[in-house]
Amino acid sequence: MPATRCCLLASHAAVAVTGRDARTFLQGQLSNDMLGLERHPGMLAASCNRQGRVLATMRLAADDDGVLLVLSARLAQTLIAQLFAYVLRADVRFEDRSRQLLVAGLIDAEPDAHWSQSAAAAAGLAMLVASPRRILLVGERRALDAALAAVPETVQEEWERVTITDGEPSVEPATAALWTPQMLNLDLVGGVSFSKGCYVGQEVVARAQHLGRIKRRTLRYVGPPDAVLAPAQALFSGETLAAQVVGSARDESATQCLAVVELRYCSDLLGARPGGSEFVPADLPYAIPAPAQAADDD
Repeated sequence: MPATRCCLLASHAAVAVTGRDARTFLQGQLSNDMLGLERHPGMLAASCNRQGRVLATMRLAADDDGVLLVLSARLAQTLIAQLFAYVLRADVRFEDRSRQLLVAGLIDAEPDAHWSQSAAAAAGLAMLVASPRRILLVGERRALDAALAAVPETVQEEWERVTITDGEPSVEPATAALWTPQMLNLDLVGGVSFSKGCYVGQEVVARAQHLGRIKRRTLRYVGPPDAVLAPAQALFSGETLAAQVVGSARDESATQCLAVVELRYCSDLLGARPGGSEFVPADLPYAIPAPAQAADDD
């Protein structure tokens, strides 16, 4: 495995959810099961609207009796406002801690005696395991600088490329409320619990899962390095609108992206313009259900 690298993730924000009812409240709001939070620091989850469409994706970590949410900085205040609307009499509070806490990414850092939950806590950091290749560290700058002093630095674009290679979707303002969790493969990467109780949008998400009504999935594509893609941008199969971009990343050799694709076009060449064929399918580290299993979705 290549040497470990690190980078600050200026695009990420840390939101603290505190109060006596913090975890109970989030259990009724997010797609994953808060009861597993202690066992799975870095748990992936989504906030959905009542139509089952994803408003934000995030990683979670226990924060004393509360929860730390790590998500796109551009969605932090929007998420706080959305959650606050459901508080009623619950003892729960929300705080965007972006000014106090920074988020750093470790690439090719395996959790071990050095990068462990106990070592991170002793250093004053929260450690969220995102994948076998990626770890998030959250803390004050001084603590992060000390912990990462001996780790070579890289750029955030490399973190984004590895995240796409891992097949992990991230919702941004332009893509909020466009897709269900299954369209983003959140059911395939541990981002949805189908055994927990109700949460906002749960009925729609569960119905799609149990009836198999999923005809769109997130797939990975690779194209030329000069291609510029934006979240929600359309991709075409010939002249037909076939997909929308979830996220993309570039380097000197290629542009790669995740896109929500109609499964009948999953193996077709896609273009950023009608008639184009710039992007070809690339592997994901998990299996996608075969198109034959998909029926109509909402």
